[in-house]
Amino acid sequence: MNYLETRGPHQIGPWEVVQVVEWEGEAFPHTFLFPQISLEELREASPAGKDARISRKGMIISSTQFFVLKQSGLVILIEQGTGNDKTRPDEPYWDHQKLPYLETLASLGFGPEDVNYVLLSHLHPDHVGLATTFRDRQWVPTFPCARYVMHVDEWTYWKNLPDRPCFIQDSVVPLVDANMVEWAGAGDEIAGIRIHEAPGHTPGSLLFEIQDTNVWFIGDLLHHPSQVRRLEWPSGSFACDHALLCQQRQKYFSQFAAAGALLFSVHLGNSFRVEQDNTAGAYNIIFTSETRKSILVSDKGEYGYGTTNTSKERGSCQTGRVGLCR
Repeated sequence: MNYLETRGPHQIGPWEVVQVVEWEGEAFPHTFLFPQISLEELREASPAGKDARISRKGMIISSTQFFVLKQSGLVILIEQGTGNDKTRPDEPYWDHQKLPYLETLASLGFGPEDVNYVLLSHLHPDHVGLATTFRDRQWVPTFPCARYVMHVDEWTYWKNLPDRPCFIQDSVVPLVDANMVEWAGAGDEIAGIRIHEAPGHTPGSLLFEIQDTNVWFIGDLLHHPSQVRRLEWPSGSFACDHALLCQQRQKYFSQFAAAGALLFSVHLGNSFRVEQDNTAGAYNIIFTSETRKSILVSDKGEYGYGTTNTSKERGSCQTGRVGLCR
């Protein structure tokens, strides 16, 4: 049987944490993420070797993943990846895909009914996909006993768009209609996870901290390692308020560096830490070593880190991304 790649388990306090990686490889040309920045500047601001997450051809290495936290019969999922059977005309790579999500979760020892909470940092399509499943001609919550946690400002923003995106309709509206959403904000604590607000990437972006462990899940606070050193660098057109996002980076990276926090980010692959650099206002990123358990398998083929066999498909579709922030 095929499974998605898993990394871990990482023992973090009482929690067993496993990364479930949908995909990792060449995502798009560096000019898509950094249109005003030369490849030379980008390499200079990035760590050395594989950790630079830039291919020889200047493609950005990215990943999509979500996180499983388990302890004493409690199961929490952080983020929800891209999901199966979703119509994504602007993202052909994600369009009507069929990945072995539930099989992978079963291999980790639990089923959909065992999930207690699903924490969503924000509502972009690569963070909400698995939240719903197409069953009996309708989209229904994938985890029927879970509470889906998000910020009310995030939902308010998306629901009020005049042309509501398809990923909101198929992956978020069914959760709200089923009364399975729990609204959360700064200072709230849910099953040992503390909530922090970080608006900028989207209006209601959240960060999640495992209490008493100095471990954080930081959503899309950044998309590339170079943005640790160059906090002001944008992420293409992904952010709703770039200036505010830069303020959030400065605030939180200062805190992370002072505390030596261990950080997980959806698009950076492995966990990492940041440390203060001698250059005023700058930080360095230090990746941790990864532990691979299984092989990354997709219905569109098998891919490894930095491979080139998907770059054409992902590069072409990513540049057509629409409906994220307007």
